[in-house]
Amino acid sequence: MIRIILVRHGHTALNTPEGQGQYFRGTTDLPLSEEGIAQAQATARRLAALRIDAVYASPLQRAARTAEILAEPHGLDVRTQPGLSSMSYGDWAGLLSTEVAHRWPELYAQWRRDPLSVQIPGGDSAASLRARAVAAVNAALAPHADGACLLLVSHEAVCRALVCTLAGMPDHLYWRIRQGLCNLTAFDFDPVKRSFSLVQMNDLCHLDPSLPRARGDGIRVVLIRHGQTAWNEGAGEERFRGRTDLPLDEVGHNQSRALARRLRPEPIAALYASPLIRTQQTIEPLAAELGLPICVQEGLLDINYGELQGLTHREAAAAYPDLYSHWRSSPGSVRFPGGEGLADVRNRFLALLTEMAAAHPGQTVALVGHQVVNKVAACTLLELGLDAFWCVRQDTCGIDLFQQVEGIWHTLQVNDTCAVS
Repeated sequence: MIRIILVRHGHTALNTPEGQGQYFRGTTDLPLSEEGIAQAQATARRLAALRIDAVYASPLQRAARTAEILAEPHGLDVRTQPGLSSMSYGDWAGLLSTEVAHRWPELYAQWRRDPLSVQIPGGDSAASLRARAVAAVNAALAPHADGACLLLVSHEAVCRALVCTLAGMPDHLYWRIRQGLCNLTAFDFDPVKRSFSLVQMNDLCHLDPSLPRARGDGIRVVLIRHGQTAWNEGAGEERFRGRTDLPLDEVGHNQSRALARRLRPEPIAALYASPLIRTQQTIEPLAAELGLPICVQEGLLDINYGELQGLTHREAAAAYPDLYSHWRSSPGSVRFPGGEGLADVRNRFLALLTEMAAAHPGQTVALVGHQVVNKVAACTLLELGLDAFWCVRQDTCGIDLFQQVEGIWHTLQVNDTCAVS
């Protein structure tokens, strides 16, 4: 695999706080503000321990300067890629979104509804932006071998377009995913299959340990995968866990305490967990900190693997070769003998979300599930389809963050592992 870490540049004078009218910055060549330099330096400290093989950036100075700060600890030069440059907003450049909405009401409404179909007056089309950004990613990948790690520093429009495209999301999700300033979004690229998998999205804890929030007062869901058990990858040979009621191991208990420290300042109104002990043990330290009960929720229960329950992957592949091959290639259509399929997990999770939204309007709730449940949740809310199951990573004690805005689910973070990494 080749790891790609996509970084949005730091703050400039035209970046406004969430909830205020946004400027159309685009190819206006703005320098980083003092805040932006500090953000880039914090990001550089976060990345300093990684082995970075190359740093690529938009030629615009706010991205190029961010990239220089990130590259410095690794002794690397920044390679500029024009394809990573921001969108030319033409007649909209430098205007507030409220001004554009007033002067071009129909076109702006289309921009908010389906941005990749819009041609900006005197500027770019979002479709051409996406095409050149994807070409820039492929050009950056070309000289690197399996095992390399690349940083790509760009702009909000480019990052949104790349995240949607590389992950395989539909175009209309462009506005439903968050890309904060100096966030880290990571993909793994398989050079044999020529495919991308989403490792994490919108990781911001090096700038602010609190979880992001979208505008609006809909429910905010903190979806957590349980901590490590003896059957998890990393603790030994991974098995089909499913409904086997495993406790956390020592690493898992340490992860649960770290998770409690991370989430303690959040305004969490309720805690829900799968009926299995590993999820309840994961949230127990936070429940003690907040003085909240743990409510058992069947909608978070892990998949029933049926006859494969408890087998290692080697054992399953030997005993059920066709089924196992199908599970690895087309997981959405597999139904385990004596068990269930991913569609069953999706249906009960969607029913749970509906129940939670009705019970907790405007509140933040924490839900603790399992790898399969959380992968299915991410695939469903990112509209990837269940066959993308293997293309979305969910680590132990990783956090996904979703918020309902005017009845629509937005994805603010995927697989945030700051608490335990």
